[in-house]
Amino acid sequence: MASTPLSFAPAPLRANRAAVQLAADGADINAGIAGRLISLQLTESREDGADKLELVLDNADGKIAPLRKGAALALQLGWLQGSEVTTGMVDKGRFTVDEVEKSGPPDIVTIRARSADLTGSYRKRRDAVHKQTTLGAVIAKIAKANGLTAKVHPSLSGKVIDVIEQAGRSDMAFARDLGKRFDATATVKDRNLVFTPIGQGQGAGGTALPELALTKRSGGRWRFTTTQRGEYDGAEAQWHDGAAARRRTAKVGGGNNPKRLKRVYGSEAQATAAATAEQQRQARGTATFEYDLALGDPAIIPERPVTLAGWDSEIDAVRWVVKEAVHTFSPNEGLTTRITLESRG
Repeated sequence: MASTPLSFAPAPLRANRAAVQLAADGADINAGIAGRLISLQLTESREDGADKLELVLDNADGKIAPLRKGAALALQLGWLQGSEVTTGMVDKGRFTVDEVEKSGPPDIVTIRARSADLTGSYRKRRDAVHKQTTLGAVIAKIAKANGLTAKVHPSLSGKVIDVIEQAGRSDMAFARDLGKRFDATATVKDRNLVFTPIGQGQGAGGTALPELALTKRSGGRWRFTTTQRGEYDGAEAQWHDGAAARRRTAKVGGGNNPKRLKRVYGSEAQATAAATAEQQRQARGTATFEYDLALGDPAIIPERPVTLAGWDSEIDAVRWVVKEAVHTFSPNEGLTTRITLESRG
């Protein structure tokens, strides 16, 4: 990994020194972009299928060497020193360059990369049928086909799948469809295909992520939004009973107005799992909170549980989880983080 970090101490907070370390195809590139880095932004989201990295570099002299699409970037973010921050570099994983843009004036180079190789097989459409298997085995098969390692939460890995067709979808789309079916993330992070329940505040191994406590003094602009729960009070899904040659219904929630899913499933277990996932989505996300932290924290990742204090009784009482974290490093702002939180239900 890179050994010479680019660092910057913004004028208002001279004691806090933020840093970024970058390597391309295993080679330290910090010296090559020193003085050129305009901004670096990393977006970590549980819903996009892959984290996104964007670098904007000053190319006024036209001397930036071409960076090939498909190059592997490795990133660390953190603080070298400071009394108001947690010091140390956080490994944010590896990213594959999928787009390089040159523009001007002023002449700049914008490099975009993702944690999944979208130029490779992960986005190629394919047909596949999975029979008499488990969710963990299907995710492992997808991961292996794309040079990834599967990390599936213990509560999901044993879910039974009688039969499911990929039917001309890419592995990326198929994995995300499975995530929706089981109310789980399906994202690529640092060469791992991670599949975990949404809103549980746990990592792929089933261990609880450390809770983050934030106050109104932790940042600046914020926005709190509440939405009314939908008109549904449960969910139901149909499944085909081959033995009886008829459709049956699996119902979850016990309400009088369940939402009926359009798809017909191959077994009662799959229908129940889909209905359960839909009910969980209904209960979650009735409140959102967006917050610009004054000092960036690269250790904040999606699914990390959060408590808020210092706003009001309504906001402070909500059980929160991180939905998205956007980390930005620039000479003008140092290291900042913008987070989007969602109520856990």
